[in-house]
Amino acid sequence: MMTLAAVVCCAMISTVFTSCSKDDSDSNDFYYYRANGSISGTGGLGGLFVITDYTTAIESVVGTELTKQEDQKVIQACDAVYAKHKAEYGSTISGTVVINRHKLGDDNDVKVIKEYQY
Repeated sequence: MMTLAAVVCCAMISTVFTSCSKDDSDSNDFYYYRANGSISGTGGLGGLFVITDYTTAIESVVGTELTKQEDQKVIQACDAVYAKHKAEYGSTISGTVVINRHKLGDDNDVKVIKEYQY
């Protein structure tokens, strides 16, 4: 009888700890990512291509649909765009690009995951 009580007690404790733990991979939340900012440049197109390059990079890792949280993948792709821009265009473009993560269904849950200064 004492063994049965111990097993039931352990099972209850494990359930409490399991219920309290948070695992983002099992979350039912969905997100979308957007690049926006204000860029200016010298030359023909100025900084018009900059936001487009970030958008393309984001879409290459998470697609154009809703996704689970993929901040690290998005940041890695956008870091590569930033490095390419700095190498190719140097100081001919200036401004800021912000990468935002938006939570579906909650207009107030927008998080800046990375900001790039030109």
